[in-house]
Amino acid sequence: MTQSAKNSNFHHTDKKDMEDLEKRKTIESFTLMDDIFMRLVFEEKSCTEYVLQVLMNKKSLKVKKQYVQKDLPNLYGHSLLLDCFCEDDQGNLYNIEIQNTSQDAGPKRARYHAALLDIHYLGKGEDFTHLPESYIIFITDKDIFKAKKQLYHIERKIEEIGAGFQDGSHILYFNTDCKQDNALGNLAKDFHRENPEEMQSKILSKRVALLKSRHLDKKGEQKMNLVLEQYRQKAFREGIEEGMEKGMEKGMEKGVESGKQRMALLMGILAEKGRVEDIKKAAGDKLYLESLLSEFGL
Repeated sequence: MTQSAKNSNFHHTDKKDMEDLEKRKTIESFTLMDDIFMRLVFEEKSCTEYVLQVLMNKKSLKVKKQYVQKDLPNLYGHSLLLDCFCEDDQGNLYNIEIQNTSQDAGPKRARYHAALLDIHYLGKGEDFTHLPESYIIFITDKDIFKAKKQLYHIERKIEEIGAGFQDGSHILYFNTDCKQDNALGNLAKDFHRENPEEMQSKILSKRVALLKSRHLDKKGEQKMNLVLEQYRQKAFREGIEEGMEKGMEKGMEKGVESGKQRMALLMGILAEKGRVEDIKKAAGDKLYLESLLSEFGL
């Protein structure tokens, strides 16, 4: 083998090792607050069941059937892709959504989720009394209502008499920023933990450890690669949007259009290299963003 061929082989191996390292770092950084990873965790029904048991304070709750990334089409308007949709053994419906920004978890989003869920459940000609109890559950990383509560229950009521309006529609917000020493607080901590060995729930810990294992079977490896690709695409989109918004607001000296081009180039390079954490960090840290632009000569 010529020296040139040896050098080429060395650089190829070195590049692959770097890519594998970046991939491993990204996988290890996943938490249940990453919606794409959470969906993979929730493919294990026992994980969904455990989370609902804690949130509903009902240890006897059993999930009868569930769908991850359930598509709810709407021919006349906005469709939805649900993170996790399930039904318990009593016929109650649940839609669990991970929301990392307060804007995504707004009241009108919750209202729309509940409405579309009802539309898809009730068949043509069926009586409205056949609608089941439904629960829209937003799991948020911040306390969007700023009342320092762990769990917020939103129910309709009749104002004039102060009585509940029993329509069977319920909305819950689980604030994972509130980490008290109780069942809800322990679950909140588990949603933010990267290391499965530190998770208090054995059910969640076992599932997360399996998915983060270096010894996944072929099917598991394919799923994790798909998650990584989806995550890269999502981080790329969000990185460009947030990075341009924050970076441009703080003034990039070469002008707005030039700045946008630099951001797009940077995010493309980072996505191609699998440097997802750098994309996330650059979106909110101007100095780090500028160091990355410098690193790649942009």
